[in-house]
Amino acid sequence: MISFLRGILADITKDSLILDVSGFGIEVFPTRSLLASAVPGEELKCPAYMQISDAGIAIFGFSGNDERTLFLELLQVKTVGGKLAIALMRSLSLAQIIEAIKAGNVAALTVPGVGAKRAERICFELREKIEKKFADFIVDSGISSSASCDSAVSDALTGLGFTHGECARAIATAKAQAEDAVEWTEESLLKASLGILQRR
Repeated sequence: MISFLRGILADITKDSLILDVSGFGIEVFPTRSLLASAVPGEELKCPAYMQISDAGIAIFGFSGNDERTLFLELLQVKTVGGKLAIALMRSLSLAQIIEAIKAGNVAALTVPGVGAKRAERICFELREKIEKKFADFIVDSGISSSASCDSAVSDALTGLGFTHGECARAIATAKAQAEDAVEWTEESLLKASLGILQRR
């Protein structure tokens, strides 16, 4: 069983990352936070899970072990497979999903690919398990805010026609060129990233 992957990020597609691992191009379906932190050309190491089903083999990537743990719990829910679980984790952050399940907030979990009935089943079947496994879970507001900001800016840029790879590189370049003490907002990061893309 694959526990983690490490390699050079070769490309970012609409739904996946292509990781060059010792010359092999591995397709990884990432969570929202992993996608936001991915920069083409740079080394990436991430916890991973390989699922073998009738549809074939799929590898899922996470930004941390907490995300991997949540993903494995989601797979225990009847009618929830890997692609659907990762779709939920692509739409919402780890903290948002945990909080929604604990509160039984079905509406918060109703995202593209996850209907109300399935969201209700997730809350019903996982509420007690999540309360126990993530009882001490604390949201790191700084990291959460940064990842959320990157994700929102990436979504805005792809909406303008840029690819995920171009967006990731522009966001990383904007941050690298800025002063260390800068506090990014979605508006300022979008403006800086767009400026870089337009110059290219």
